[in-house]
Amino acid sequence: MMSHIVEHLVSGLQNDLCMKKEESAARRKSEAQLYRLLAEMVETERKYVQDLEEACDYYLPLAGIVSHRQIQSLDRRQIKNKKRNLSQCSSVTTSCSSQESFTGLSLERGENISPAEVRCMVGNIEDIRDYHKKVMLPRMEKAAENAQLMRILFETEQSRLSRKYGRYCINSTRSSIIIDQNIKFFSLYQFNNGHKLRVDAMLIKPIQRLTRYHMFLSSLSKTCQDLGLLEDSTEFSLALSSILSAARHTNTMMWIGKMENCPLDLSGQGQLLKQGNALVSGGKGRNGKRWSIGSQLPSSCFLILFQQSLVLCRTTENMAEPDSPSLVYSKHFCLNQVRVRDVVAEDLNTFEIHKLERTAVGMKKAEDEPVTRIECGSEEEKIEWVSAINDEVKDLKFFAKRLSREFSFS
Repeated sequence: MMSHIVEHLVSGLQNDLCMKKEESAARRKSEAQLYRLLAEMVETERKYVQDLEEACDYYLPLAGIVSHRQIQSLDRRQIKNKKRNLSQCSSVTTSCSSQESFTGLSLERGENISPAEVRCMVGNIEDIRDYHKKVMLPRMEKAAENAQLMRILFETEQSRLSRKYGRYCINSTRSSIIIDQNIKFFSLYQFNNGHKLRVDAMLIKPIQRLTRYHMFLSSLSKTCQDLGLLEDSTEFSLALSSILSAARHTNTMMWIGKMENCPLDLSGQGQLLKQGNALVSGGKGRNGKRWSIGSQLPSSCFLILFQQSLVLCRTTENMAEPDSPSLVYSKHFCLNQVRVRDVVAEDLNTFEIHKLERTAVGMKKAEDEPVTRIECGSEEEKIEWVSAINDEVKDLKFFAKRLSREFSFS
């Protein structure tokens, strides 16, 4: 009887020891994964900065810009020679026959790309490079061993990440069009310079970067939770929330950048401030002036407010992405040339936009331009739109007056 009790106790102790060993091994594995994730996050940030520097070094010279790294590594003669080589590359159509045996490509007349097109293609990649090199990478290296610092990093940089990557993403569609139209040129340029990646593979890296942060922070939060490090898990989760907010903004900018028939450079219109649906109705304005929409029946419209302009679009069904309707440009207003009338008869949900023209004595209503009447879903919504537009109009007037004073003093 006693022997059976002893055997049972020994068996139980052995099972407990096995379980503790398994738990210890699982914990060591989770700890190793935590350190690996942190190290990999910092290392990929370093590699990302290198990739951005390569993209700038390769393609900014085609836009007539010499990068800082090139200036540091080349003397004046080398810079002159490099510019001469790039000039020869940009006029590759004249020497295509001598290069064709190496590349198998044949460029047609007029297929060389202009510096302005390259500048549009690369967008604000130089700004993103400097930002990550001088801000994100140094701060991330310091925060690698402290979850609280990592949370503070992404919370404090959320607005700048949204702004910089939003501007890059809204330009993505235009960039892709330029690449597609000049793919033979860029293929030859890549071959002659020994670049490993195509231009589109290099320029898509910023678009993918916020997703990489999302993956790292999500895994870090989960791993800390598995280890019982609940405070650290919460810190990484809050950092993740900041990245998700920035990603939502950049996704919106990417969607707006796909707008059809838009004559504006949307990446140059400033920050996205407000967006939403409204109705644009037709009729007669004061003094017999007709509305901007010919029909008196209200038509649906999508409004997009930037710092410098208000863009009106219509939406169409997008079969490929049902949740993201296609935007088709209708018209736009430069905010330094408009006046908003927020009281329209007894309609509390409607406001008017009057386009102004510059004269010798100042700004006045444009005689040939129809008034645009916009009907919102509620009076509160109308007040928000009017306030947002007027705030930007006032800011633009303030900056214009300040610049005028500075020029007068100089």
